[in-house]
Amino acid sequence: MTQTVAAAEQQAVPAKSGRTGPSPRLVKLLGYWCLASLAITAARIWIPQTSSFIGNLWWGASALLIGAALLDFLTGYRVTGLQGLRRLPGNLALGVRNTARLKLRNTSPRPLLLQVSDSIPQQLGSTGLPRSAQLNPDQEITIEYDLVPRRRGSASFGRIEVLANSPWGLWQTRVWLGKEQTVKVYPNFLGISSLQSLSTEQSLRLMGLHQQQRRGEGMDFRQLREYRQGDSQRQVDWRASSRLRKLISREYQDERDQEIIYMLDCGRRMRAKDGELSHFDHALNGLLLSAYVAIKQGDAVGLQAFAAAQESSGGQLPPVKGESAINLLLNNVYDLHSGTSSADYTGAAQHLMAHHKRRALVILITNLRDEDSDELLAAIKLLSRNHLVMIASLRETSVDKLLKQPIQNFDNAINGAAARDFLRRREQLLQHLQAHNVIVVDSRPELLHQSLVEAYWRLKRSGRI
Repeated sequence: MTQTVAAAEQQAVPAKSGRTGPSPRLVKLLGYWCLASLAITAARIWIPQTSSFIGNLWWGASALLIGAALLDFLTGYRVTGLQGLRRLPGNLALGVRNTARLKLRNTSPRPLLLQVSDSIPQQLGSTGLPRSAQLNPDQEITIEYDLVPRRRGSASFGRIEVLANSPWGLWQTRVWLGKEQTVKVYPNFLGISSLQSLSTEQSLRLMGLHQQQRRGEGMDFRQLREYRQGDSQRQVDWRASSRLRKLISREYQDERDQEIIYMLDCGRRMRAKDGELSHFDHALNGLLLSAYVAIKQGDAVGLQAFAAAQESSGGQLPPVKGESAINLLLNNVYDLHSGTSSADYTGAAQHLMAHHKRRALVILITNLRDEDSDELLAAIKLLSRNHLVMIASLRETSVDKLLKQPIQNFDNAINGAAARDFLRRREQLLQHLQAHNVIVVDSRPELLHQSLVEAYWRLKRSGRI
């Protein structure tokens, strides 16, 4: 995958001024004025002989305050010559910290004291705003703040919001700068980016896996290509390199390229959270990393999501192969969200059988429980007519934590017994599936990518796919 995080830059546009209101400084002065009025009233009652002097002083101070506020309003309520633009990364990855930049320029003849904020979508967390800034004439500054995406999909930014002080700081005018922007929040694709320059063996080692060679079998030669960083020395074709005067590597592949279809459960169980990410987001991360490994091996990868939220627009992708496949997959799932309905395994299996006849490895990613036994077995029986089926089930770590809690009271005992019974019945279901020749992967959510790649590679090296 070629995923370049490029800056999405706006053109500078004129400021749009909004409502002008009193600043905190003016509000404070008005508060002092009210207190002075109460004190003067009390003094005129208790010290009548000074009432004339105090009254004249109060009227003079009041006229001075009103005159200063009016003059400051007339000279500062219009903000001209202020320009701004926002720079964002081209794409954002879920849970990954990114930096946004606001560039402000003052082309007016007077200095500006600003309170700078931004219209940030609710699905993004941010730190570093609002920020105070002093802009002298013909000065330009850049303000940086951090963004951490909390939800995938399209994130829409409004305009940059600025409060500009009047010359004496008694009034503030709200100003909007720049343009509205939209940026896509993808699943965490940085793990894929880190594998791009590595060979297959190095990629597997980076994910904590070890590639074992099949005895008596090798790899089929695929093509010659330019040397890439991470290629092993034995891949270098020295004769071709000498002829072309640059390093040339041999590229190999397994003897058979296959199709892999991910059936992704988007039902309500996948909304469960272990840590900051939901099971569904962990499933997407595992799907993308394992799909990338399969694509590098020359396999075609497809997707069928079911029970997704109504606002989701993706989730259906026929098997595709080649360098562009991972980008197609990313763009298909970035705004895919889990729904509130239960997973319909039988309906999903019927849909897949109707649209895909060719034999493939079907990987069903879900969160199994023992009550799914009958429906799941019916769906697997249907899929197994044409396909090799793998079930990847996410293990709820919160249940495991209940077993580790010390039993100090009756509630602890009840919770521990319920957790043990739940895991026992779930284990029986997994064993029942294995007895029906179903490949089963049972993994903690954060380790799903390792488990999927290990199971895929074991099948690939054994010749079953």
